[in-house]
Amino acid sequence: MNTQVRHPERGTTLLELLVGLAILSVLAGLAIPGVMSLWRSYNVRAAADDLIQSVDYARTQAQANRRAYVITLGGTSNNAPLAFDVWQGTGTGCASWIGGQKVRSINYKPTNPKNLSPVQISRFAPLDLANNTAHLCIKPDGRVLRADLSLPYSPPIGSTLGAGDVVIELARVEGGTVLGNPVQVQIGYNGTARIVVGRPIEDLFGSGAGGLP
Repeated sequence: MNTQVRHPERGTTLLELLVGLAILSVLAGLAIPGVMSLWRSYNVRAAADDLIQSVDYARTQAQANRRAYVITLGGTSNNAPLAFDVWQGTGTGCASWIGGQKVRSINYKPTNPKNLSPVQISRFAPLDLANNTAHLCIKPDGRVLRADLSLPYSPPIGSTLGAGDVVIELARVEGGTVLGNPVQVQIGYNGTARIVVGRPIEDLFGSGAGGLP
């Protein structure tokens, strides 16, 4: 008859628990900054996607309804909160948005009603956008023009980059400090919008005169 000697089960000591908790605390401390950076980047990417989708929406609606659609930015100074509206014009002219209808509104201001993480415009080009009447007008033929002049945005000076393009850089900015990686949205003269990486914004500045060198 075989007999087995049973050893008493050994429990976890208080010292081992404390060591384990210390290790977990260190690992958590190393992981949190990376998670926060990823989360900030995700928030900015979501805002960029909203802007791109709004441009695409305005272009398709302009073509379908044979009317101009205008995107009005709530502010375009550096570090201005991101907020914009999409307007349906009453006709094909860019100026017709003034008597038109607001069809979409996006708000990433710090006090936005949906409690979205705040996103700001960290940089932009060309200088036309500094004019608060130089809204983005999408014509029925797909072109993007200045709403106030019905002209393309000013072409870059001394650059081989395409004329009439707009680049808006978005970022989480708190207290003048950029959090995470900025995301650039390029809105082309042909009405296409996409995310670009490291586009040299300074090369797109232009004269700010609209349609002029």
